[in-house]
Amino acid sequence: MPDETTIPKTFSYVPNIFKDYTEIAESSPNGKVSTQPNLGILERAYDVSTADSAPNGRTDPQWVRLANYIQHLNKRHAEDGISYKLVYLIRHGRGIHNVKMDELKASEEAGTIEQIDGNPANWKNYWSHQDGDGQVTWVDAHLVDKGIAEATNLSKLWLDETEKDALPLPVTIYTSPLARCLETTKLVYTNVLAAHGKHLQPIVKENLRERITDHTCDRRSSRSWIVSNYPDYIIEYGFSESDKSWNAHASETLEEHIARMQRLFDDIFTHDPSPIISLTTHSYTVSAILALVGYPKFLVNEGTIVPLLIRAEKATPNTPPSLMFAAI
Repeated sequence: MPDETTIPKTFSYVPNIFKDYTEIAESSPNGKVSTQPNLGILERAYDVSTADSAPNGRTDPQWVRLANYIQHLNKRHAEDGISYKLVYLIRHGRGIHNVKMDELKASEEAGTIEQIDGNPANWKNYWSHQDGDGQVTWVDAHLVDKGIAEATNLSKLWLDETEKDALPLPVTIYTSPLARCLETTKLVYTNVLAAHGKHLQPIVKENLRERITDHTCDRRSSRSWIVSNYPDYIIEYGFSESDKSWNAHASETLEEHIARMQRLFDDIFTHDPSPIISLTTHSYTVSAILALVGYPKFLVNEGTIVPLLIRAEKATPNTPPSLMFAAI
């Protein structure tokens, strides 16, 4: 009989819990989702009376009812290999690489971009493979002032929403090892947790990083650098000192990225019983997660929180490979 920890799972999102992010993106001027009021939770009842009723007979706030509903679902399915987690997906704030990409895109559209060896020196062809431009460096890109403000505003929004509707805190906070996510996590959650008498100790997960490309902005710093700059962060077991995943001559495919998200979710859902978690990550990684759970694709702006209710079920020996990656 296979070990419990080696059995892969199938993952799906639970619909009609939050607003339709795909529709929101389609109606947005830039085609991307921003953080929604009250994080987009829908006003609705759930299919269990204990999730909706407070002891005093009044109706609990929507977020409290959702938390109760998740608890109910996990108790009901405790013996059948199905579990649920509320997942807060956070895209990092604006980084220096985002600024450089936008500058180059504007130059290219204006017809003023520099030519090198007869080719336009745009982000994809040239600058993404450099460490910087002589003025700024984007290896393991850091947040710019706007990105810092975006993350700080998320923290303020979180505190405001918590006061209004008892927004539940994540029990476990995970972050990509790239600098822009480490800093975003700190800026978003330090004050939020402190307001509840808690201390920020996120877990750094290698598999939560951006799609691995040959772009230098996606090459992470050393383990020692992370320890030195974020001493309270918990680095997962087996995390290498240097970046062994990044390759200057190869990039991860979409299918490989989704498979990496499968491994990440298998790991988290198998070993972490927390019903509410947070993942600080990247644009392409959000897309890979959406593909894994079967959510129609949408893009998110920098410094955005998107919550999803995720259902995990043990894959059976007869589960077709196509259902393991249904959205590829």
